[in-house]
Amino acid sequence: MYLQIHHFSHCMLLTVLLGLAVDVTSGVISIQLIPQYPVINGSVTLSVIGITGEIEYAIWYKGPGQAPQYRILTYFPGSSSSPLVPGPLHNPRFSPFNNGSIQIKDLLTTDGGNYIVKIQAEKQEDAIVTLTIYEPVTKPKITASITQPKENETLTLTCDTSNAVAIRWSRRGTSISSEARFSNDNKTLTFSSIKRAEAGQYQCEAQNLVSKDSSDPYTVSVTYGPDNVKIQGNMDTAYVRPGFSITLTCSADSSPPPEYLWRHNGTVLEGKTKDYVISAAMHKDEGTYMCTVKNPVTSRIAAVSVYLNVTAEYIGTPEGSKELGMTIGIIVAVVLLLVLIAAIIYLFIVHKRRKSSNDSNSNMKGSSRNGQADIPTQTAEQHELQYASIEFNKNKPRNEQKPEAIYENRSPQGAPPATDNVVYSELKLR
Repeated sequence: MYLQIHHFSHCMLLTVLLGLAVDVTSGVISIQLIPQYPVINGSVTLSVIGITGEIEYAIWYKGPGQAPQYRILTYFPGSSSSPLVPGPLHNPRFSPFNNGSIQIKDLLTTDGGNYIVKIQAEKQEDAIVTLTIYEPVTKPKITASITQPKENETLTLTCDTSNAVAIRWSRRGTSISSEARFSNDNKTLTFSSIKRAEAGQYQCEAQNLVSKDSSDPYTVSVTYGPDNVKIQGNMDTAYVRPGFSITLTCSADSSPPPEYLWRHNGTVLEGKTKDYVISAAMHKDEGTYMCTVKNPVTSRIAAVSVYLNVTAEYIGTPEGSKELGMTIGIIVAVVLLLVLIAAIIYLFIVHKRRKSSNDSNSNMKGSSRNGQADIPTQTAEQHELQYASIEFNKNKPRNEQKPEAIYENRSPQGAPPATDNVVYSELKLR
């Protein structure tokens, strides 16, 4: 029973409180700014909402309270004659409306502040609003602590603008180096040791609630060098034939571009460009050519030299000699390889022939051992004999003999033939 009574009392209390809340909030007026962020030289309407019933009058104040000295105007919407009663702070730029609202034209920064309205309708109600007049951001402009920073120097870029609540930096074509540092309000960008790779075009953008604008691109040029000075690809020796022309080109990594000075065997030459041209070389043009470069900002100086040969004989550059040596080496290697292949083929053929010859001899010897005449071998040997010359003995007279007698005299089984019946000859083997 106690729990039921306790629960009922809580429900009644909640219902009473909700009723009071509805009664209090209903009919409570407020002021809305249109637009929400009014801009200087523009206009704004202080619109009153939440009014219940027909308005009898509306009084507007500007200031901390509702004292007479803070009154702007009093407006009677239902009055047919003189509905507007100006107050001490009235200005023709203020225009009242029948719904209790007012509009302010041609806004000035001094128009900002607290505005209070007192409305008499079914009941009298008050409302207050704070008016802030915004100014567009001024066009940003980038300034640099050093106009021509040298490499490894400290450079600070500042985004000069007004009325900005946020500033953002960017670099055209790429991102900003991670080594760069921003201030807490992003107004400055600092390079503690700027590098040549950080050169480029930078911009800053400023914005607030009512506007935004970007600066013109600012070009950061980092001066450096001269570095990596060379003549015609850093050759140690240049070559030209008599009567021919040659151009010696000097180059260097430098910003801004360097100044050039040429010397021949120590003598300063005319012309201060990167190219030195010899139109028709003579032997007097032979010697050492030196190119000296100077950066006009960093004041750094560097030099490089090359020896020029004026001769009818070809003198290759180290690079050309290297390439020629490689070519000759390849040719020699190919020739040696061909010779080796030919030698192997020759040895193979000789070995094959010898093997065939040995096999044939072995067969023939075997036949002789079996009691057979070695006729093929003899025949081959007879064919291999070549007579170089035959000289006949013509000193002694030749006797007439019958063929049978001659044949008998030549028989290996008979006695040697008589000397006067033999034709002498001399056989010379080739």
